[in-house]
Amino acid sequence: MNILALETSQPHASLCLSRDGETVFSASWEAERNHDAYLFPALEKALAYPEAAELHTVLVGSGPGSYGGVRVALAAAVGVSTVRGGRVVAFGSWEPFAAPGLSIISDARRNGWTVRRPDGCIEVLSAEQVRALPPPVASVEQAETLAAAGISVQQAGLIPTAEALVRAWLALPVEQQEALAAKPAEPIYVRPPHIVPAKRKPWEIRHG
Repeated sequence: MNILALETSQPHASLCLSRDGETVFSASWEAERNHDAYLFPALEKALAYPEAAELHTVLVGSGPGSYGGVRVALAAAVGVSTVRGGRVVAFGSWEPFAAPGLSIISDARRNGWTVRRPDGCIEVLSAEQVRALPPPVASVEQAETLAAAGISVQQAGLIPTAEALVRAWLALPVEQQEALAAKPAEPIYVRPPHIVPAKRKPWEIRHG
């Protein structure tokens, strides 16, 4: 099984190509608002490997995190899927960190904090509500950001990676993989998106 994974939900981003769970190629980079400048050169190198000639899955870390970063990865994934095959699947970037009883948080801006509950539910809470979360709590934010908000966690600075995304995906039961693959590949919206779903995807060709 050949899997290409893209993780661009955070400034530290990565890509990996794996065959049967073994990493064939990986790359990582630091980017804020210009993931495309780094993603496509890494993608070109990955696609030169024989394992990329026929892909089973193109896995995209769907966040929470940078909406723009995830959208760039999804657009690239659709292009790769069109040429090399493989279904495009959006998979939560924090899923590799999931553990019994663990809540994961990040700054959602606008006086809110994104929280992934231990049951997988994602919501936006106030800083006061986050401070009241029972331990353990972990975060993708750095310790200084959390300290400025008066929030204490057991682990700070979690970094989602493409390789961890693949491992978490392969650990899922097949039926759960199929259920996730059947869903639209889109970013995780921590707040309702103020957009109207397109009647037709931009890459779909109109005939007749």
